[in-house]
Amino acid sequence: MATVFAMEINTMRFLLGKYSLWVILTVFGRSESTFAQGLDAVQSKAKLAGTLQTTDYLVPHISTVPANAGKRVSLFVREKVQSRKIGKAPVVLMIAGQTVSALPAFDVQFENYSWMEYLANAGFDVFTMDLTGYGLSPRPMMENACNAAAADQQGLLIPKTLAQPCSAAYPSRLTTSQTDWDEIDAVVDYLRLRRGVDKVHLIGWSMGGPRAGGYAARHPEKVDKLFLYAPIYDRLELSGPPAVLPEAGVPIAIRTISGFYSTWNNQVKCTNQFNPNIRNVIRSTMLDFDPLGSIWGSEELWRAPFQNTRWGWNAQFARQIKAPTLVILGDLDATVPPVQGNNLFADLSSVPQKVFVHVACTAHQIVWENQHMILLEASVEWLKQGTYQGYFNGAFAVDAFGQVRIDQ
Repeated sequence: MATVFAMEINTMRFLLGKYSLWVILTVFGRSESTFAQGLDAVQSKAKLAGTLQTTDYLVPHISTVPANAGKRVSLFVREKVQSRKIGKAPVVLMIAGQTVSALPAFDVQFENYSWMEYLANAGFDVFTMDLTGYGLSPRPMMENACNAAAADQQGLLIPKTLAQPCSAAYPSRLTTSQTDWDEIDAVVDYLRLRRGVDKVHLIGWSMGGPRAGGYAARHPEKVDKLFLYAPIYDRLELSGPPAVLPEAGVPIAIRTISGFYSTWNNQVKCTNQFNPNIRNVIRSTMLDFDPLGSIWGSEELWRAPFQNTRWGWNAQFARQIKAPTLVILGDLDATVPPVQGNNLFADLSSVPQKVFVHVACTAHQIVWENQHMILLEASVEWLKQGTYQGYFNGAFAVDAFGQVRIDQ
């Protein structure tokens, strides 16, 4: 078994006790063939639930994050697949956004809302990952509450965690576009080796859009299809990194449950837009996957990296996408306004198959709302066939009752 940091071990113990997850720890320094054999040998330890098998991994990576550059780290990855699957299944990797870790985003355990389970039941081998700063992946410089912004210290961390304001011990932003792409590449190569496939499908939500899309532009040989849900996009974003890295700032952004609800509420404009019962499940999953941050504040909160240093997801790189791409977003989305989706769709000029879908009476949080099946069903059709409603190309509108029309 691999040697991992004490914080990772303690976090795993906490979650093993709470969820009875089986965790497979990978080994650094092995040859690829020995490494693959070792994984196969412990595959039987995966958790079985009905016809689906859930396996959690720590994938080895040499970090390029400035705060721990050059160090061996372990990236958390979850897999869901049919337990009796015969033959090779197409592989999907799901990438979450700026504020939420992977499991609340894609594997929330409420009714039929787990996107991972839906894809696995449709015959895919589905994976999601936590990038540095999220969930069970490394959180360098995030154990020290002084590395939160001054306003967050004053409003949320004093007096429970901090007696008084303090200066950041690491006065820089934590991650960059490049570190995200490096970590995605490590996991993609891991999955290609493990599953014996040349390419994987990528799904990205919100900031997962530039993460997945930017990666696909740089590694077209490894990406089959793209499914971008409410993707952040700036066609005028810088093409290259700033002159000085790491960028000045702080590593930690403090996110509160009350703020999460408020942001969502501001985008709720329709009757029966979501089932209120899902919120407590999302809340508990967010807090459970940050055992340290969730006990810091004067109210319920969790940690995420402060806004990462971004570049390279603009018109120039959108034109480099070769993979068939579907872009979908909600008409009520105030986090990623529809104009960003429209601009991205227009700039995907080299893509042979591309579809744009906008959904009425849905916010940035479609995956947790009553129209979530529009999203899930579209992802299965697109990743299997490269079509939406049977069409390879085009723009479509979905009304509040789930009816689809061609958008002229």
